[in-house]
Amino acid sequence: MANENWHLSKTIPISFLVGIVAQTFILGWLIADAQNTIEMNTNNIMRNTKDVEVLENRINDHAVMLGRIDENLKYLREYIEQK
Repeated sequence: MANENWHLSKTIPISFLVGIVAQTFILGWLIADAQNTIEMNTNNIMRNTKDVEVLENRINDHAVMLGRIDENLKYLREYIEQK
C-alpha cells in the first residue's frame, strides 16, 4: 500500500473537475472584486470625512457670524429705542 501512487479515479467525471476549477476561479475573482470595492469605499469615506470637516468649519464660522449679526442688531435696536 505504501508504494501505491496517487491516481485519478475514472469514476470522477471531467465536468466535475471543470466545475471545481470554475468555482475556484470565480471565488478568486469575487474576492478580488470585493477587495477593490472595499478600497474604493475606504477612499470615499476618507474623502467624505475631509468634506465633512470643511463643512463643520464653515458651519462654525457661520455660527460666529450670526452671533455677531445678532449683537449688531441688538445694539441697533437699543440705539433706535434711545432716540
